[in-house]
Amino acid sequence: METKTKQISRRAFLTGLGVTGAALGLSACCPMGSLDHKTKAIDLVHGNDANLFPVYDGTAYSKKDFSRLTQDTNLGLSPENISHHLGLYAKYVDKVNQSEAEMRAGEITEFGMKNLAFSLNGMALHDIYFSNMNSTKSKASKALAKAINESYGSFDSYYRNLTNIATQVKGWSITALNLLNGKLINYGTEDHSANFPNFVMPILALDVYEHAYTTDFGTDKNKYIDTFTEIIDWDLVSRRYDAMMMQYS
Repeated sequence: METKTKQISRRAFLTGLGVTGAALGLSACCPMGSLDHKTKAIDLVHGNDANLFPVYDGTAYSKKDFSRLTQDTNLGLSPENISHHLGLYAKYVDKVNQSEAEMRAGEITEFGMKNLAFSLNGMALHDIYFSNMNSTKSKASKALAKAINESYGSFDSYYRNLTNIATQVKGWSITALNLLNGKLINYGTEDHSANFPNFVMPILALDVYEHAYTTDFGTDKNKYIDTFTEIIDWDLVSRRYDAMMMQYS
């Protein structure tokens, strides 16, 4: 009886999200109907915490202010590197807003077809990447630590898997919640919209494109990976995980 109840809850959760393709399509996933329904669907994903995922105001996505990162001298990343990278993030926001506006108007353009997925995922992953940077030490919540242990056996195994993926791809190494089974999964992608599993919700994203590290580390990708993993805001990752699991379980 308990198993059946959980299955119904998960089905209702997926239905509420309106997940069809990549789970990052936050605006696209909102069910048709009143603005109130759309707002509730977005709140369902955010957990009412705008720090967790991109913010959509009903018309367009907002560019978040991550300028604090250029002022934190303890991150191990230079202000020049971060400023340039934030400029790329801003372009993704512009492109996905343009592509979604075109698609809503019924204009099936080459730009819209490409950027609806590519720039949407680029925006969302960079949002997670930048928001997860914090030089203040933190640790995973008990719930996230338990999920990591259940999925990978130990935090060390999880960490090795995440960083090993990062060394082998030229795009992203991502930790996500698999909405189909409730487990955490690490995966790598060399394109914002390629090799992207359906029904997953990223909670941590490590950008390993060359533009993320060559300014500061040259070709020493491993040093960059080590630097980034030292500044992960595990409190925020935990809140992102908890917000999703409150709806999943």
